[in-house]
Amino acid sequence: METMSATGVISVRDLVKTYRIHEKPAGFKNTIADLFARKYIEKKAVDNLSFDVEPGEIVGLLGENGAGKTTTLKMLTGILYPTSGGATVAGFIPTQRKRAFLKKICFVMGNKSDITWDLPAVDTFRYQQLVYGVPDKEYRESVDMLSALLGVSHLLNTQIRRLSLGERMKMELINSFLYSPEIVFLDEPTIGLDLESQMAIRAFLRQYRKERQTTIIITSHYMDDIEETCDRVIMLNHGQKVFDGGIDEIKRPDMPFKDIVLSMMGGGAAGAAGVAGTVSTTGAASTHGAAGAADASEAPES
Repeated sequence: METMSATGVISVRDLVKTYRIHEKPAGFKNTIADLFARKYIEKKAVDNLSFDVEPGEIVGLLGENGAGKTTTLKMLTGILYPTSGGATVAGFIPTQRKRAFLKKICFVMGNKSDITWDLPAVDTFRYQQLVYGVPDKEYRESVDMLSALLGVSHLLNTQIRRLSLGERMKMELINSFLYSPEIVFLDEPTIGLDLESQMAIRAFLRQYRKERQTTIIITSHYMDDIEETCDRVIMLNHGQKVFDGGIDEIKRPDMPFKDIVLSMMGGGAAGAAGVAGTVSTTGAASTHGAAGAADASEAPES
């Protein structure tokens, strides 16, 4: 990969990810024929994407399902290899997955879990401490601070399966933030959560960034997540960047591609209600990326 001219803590240049997808018509005869002559199509999930993120900035990635948001995050965390183009994150090329790089990032996914359900959260935290070599004093301070910010100090010794979805998501965040990563990637962290849990996580992200100046990229279909946490928005449409600007700009009546935002929010009256409503989606818990990178699949994603 060629050396890139990086201007931010995250620098993306002409990033492309193309998937080769197998297609098979229905029916037994077609199944037999497919054994000898398979048909493939190519889907470009990310298309010549370029942007920079400055230290301490919170950037929201917006787009409909299939826009390329998750694929972009997986390339920035070294889980997926780009088809062409490149990126640097904290001065590292993500796909090299050097240990020093993995200790600087975390990747939380709202639909996967990195915590063992049969154990209390504190046992997983201890394992995380050992993996990342966190000193005992720093570990205790981090657990105390994070659990207090998220309001779950009284649940640290409770078996994970006994917790609600929102409480489990908070434990996932503690597990991922435990080693004080410099750059955080959040893929729909509030998916499926009740309003109170969503508000608590948004408040936590704002407070954590204020205290640690952590760089954060977040994707979400809840517009409140974006409006209440982000400094800037990058909008993707079919893998291409169609908007990059301040959070206030997406509220302007003349904003380009506003129809995409309205579509994400259900369109019509729901969308017109201020580009600040929420879209209900279903989901589960989370995963954290540096340790879980090997679990990635090569299927096209949003």
